[in-house]
Amino acid sequence: MTKNIALVVLSCDSYSDLWPIFIKQFEKEWSNCPFDKYISTNFLSANSDSFKDIRIGEDNSWSDGVIKTLSRLKERYEYALITLEDLVLMEKVDNAEFTIMVETFKKLDGNYLKFIRKPRPTNKVNSLFGEIKPGSLYRPTCVYAIWKIETLLKLLVDAENAWQFERFGSIRSDKYDGFYVVYEDFFKVSNTVVKGKWVPKEKEKIEQLGYSIDSSKKTLSRIEATKLRLNTYIFNIFTRLIPWKYRRSIVFKIKGYARKYNNTNL
Repeated sequence: MTKNIALVVLSCDSYSDLWPIFIKQFEKEWSNCPFDKYISTNFLSANSDSFKDIRIGEDNSWSDGVIKTLSRLKERYEYALITLEDLVLMEKVDNAEFTIMVETFKKLDGNYLKFIRKPRPTNKVNSLFGEIKPGSLYRPTCVYAIWKIETLLKLLVDAENAWQFERFGSIRSDKYDGFYVVYEDFFKVSNTVVKGKWVPKEKEKIEQLGYSIDSSKKTLSRIEATKLRLNTYIFNIFTRLIPWKYRRSIVFKIKGYARKYNNTNL
């Protein structure tokens, strides 16, 4: 299982203050991770014994950086377990259970399996995970998800940021089956930073673990943190009340995403 899967932490030099926290917590909570581990940077090194640097140089966009990173790996690996440096592991990872899920996913010749339950599966596949059918809102992401590298590269568009990929990549992903998500969060993480700023409650958790926080990185204001919680609450209510097949059209209409998508000719 391990030879054709790489674990990749997508990052950039402006988030280098988070690398020591991410790596140390990863080594603590998943010490027996069986994969070759990489962290993508621009020019800096993570100075880690367990994570190898992939220095991509300048990147023109988030997706440009992902494309450059995966292009370095695609000849050696078929799959990549991808995450971000601001999602810090907080609990032990059950490596045996993870292995079973990945092997089951590979037997199905899956394209994508997300280990954080968002969105919820549209229908049950087995006791481990369910399917995310074409037409689902925010179908693809790079948050603790295993991807068939070839498929992800086909879905990436050079000029997009991470949020645009989640919105518009979902439309492009409709041509592919084999998208899955777990029924309950497998990885327990702290979502430490949002749009470049520390989330206050998550910052407290990290500090309680004994890590020092770079004072140059701002923290969300009380108003910003309240808005974030409110948006999360509204989204959770929305996904509980609205059937999955209608969510994308409703959100795209309210936010004007359909017009933006058509105008960019993606």
